Amino acid sequence: MRNFAIIVVLLLTGCATKPKAFIPNTAFEPIVNQTSEQTATQPTVVLPQQIWTATGKFAARTLTSDGKKKGGSVYFVWQQHGQDYQVTLTGPLGQGRTVFVGNPQQVTMQNNQGEWEADSPEVLFENAFGWSAPVSYLQYWLQGQAVTPQAILNYDAQKQLLSLQEQGWRAEYSQYQQHQEQALAQKIVITGNNTTMTVLINDWQLNP
Repeated sequence: MRNFAIIVVLLLTGCATKPKAFIPNTAFEPIVNQTSEQTATQPTVVLPQQIWTATGKFAARTLTSDGKKKGGSVYFVWQQHGQDYQVTLTGPLGQGRTVFVGNPQQVTMQNNQGEWEADSPEVLFENAFGWSAPVSYLQYWLQGQAVTPQAILNYDAQKQLLSLQEQGWRAEYSQYQQHQEQALAQKIVITGNNTTMTVLINDWQLNP
């Protein structure tokens, strides 16, 4: 674990100071870049609220560059308030307890080894767990929304989102749950880059 801390410090150019508190940015207006064709067929899984919390579990399997298989599972609590987010991971994959606090400009990671800061959660996540994950995109994918104009979205006859392809990743939506007359994702399988992640959401909390 000591070697892990040294590696992270070198890669991130030094240990960060005390992380910023989770301060909401109420001025945020969510923008999802979609093509005109995608916009014309909206999915039923939409969260108009800027404030939400998703609680659940995800399991991951990945093949490392040296051909070794890695995997594990972790419980998560994702709190989103406009652009600001706080993601708490607990369990074996989270090495006890790991907290990400950030926004699109920077993110801080805390665990029992210390505190680090980077420009993106992907940098911190990969150095902490040894494999990559599209963390920045997850806040949109959990809501069934695309991030880039190049995204490909597929719907069923009821215009419910079935799958989303973006930046070399594919998210498949196989289960939904009704919450306040909305169909929200309950199970998402994300594949790409020798990695498969299964996200199970057991509770949504939406705030106006």
